[in-house]
Amino acid sequence: METTGQYFYFLSWMGWIIVTFFFPKSTIRTFMSILLLVVIAGSTTTVQMFGFTMTASFLVLAVTALILLVNSLKQKYILHYFSICTVALAYVCFIIFEIYDPVWIFLDRTWMLSIIILYLSLLLFKTKRERFVYMLAGVLLGEILRSIVTDRIFSYSDTGSFEFLAVLALSSAGMATWMMFETLTIQLDSLIQKSVRERQG
Repeated sequence: METTGQYFYFLSWMGWIIVTFFFPKSTIRTFMSILLLVVIAGSTTTVQMFGFTMTASFLVLAVTALILLVNSLKQKYILHYFSICTVALAYVCFIIFEIYDPVWIFLDRTWMLSIIILYLSLLLFKTKRERFVYMLAGVLLGEILRSIVTDRIFSYSDTGSFEFLAVLALSSAGMATWMMFETLTIQLDSLIQKSVRERQG
């Protein structure tokens, strides 16, 4: 199995274990557990749609992102739209740059692209929900644009492949790690302030 597939399966199963056994019981936990299992199961199943070959995982994620966007985009439509497009353009431009000048990709391309997506998502989006939902939407849109470009140039497109899934898994894992770090620092800060207040009487 190629490296990108290993990244995807390892991180997806780790995510499923964490969500299923460590998250408090809620509809969000159930939704995320089912979603992760469906994405893992559909990663090797392909369907033909609009002249493109897509994995079932991509279609499931696209429907999920659409539903979450409908529930999330209640204000600042234009700002969020351009922010999502920024993530998508970063995704597709990186891949096009890699195709035409691969010598500049001096590290593993999956890690480089994931770090870029993660950095932009942290920079552009503020709340936890926005970061996950809009990052997912941006990467999905970028994958669609990438498929259109490669289909026009090379007459070949494979939408939602392991390369895409690995980038999304690494970016999501990085986002979750960053949020845990933020939560930990906030808790430590509150403990320090509480200790200082107790000492001051």
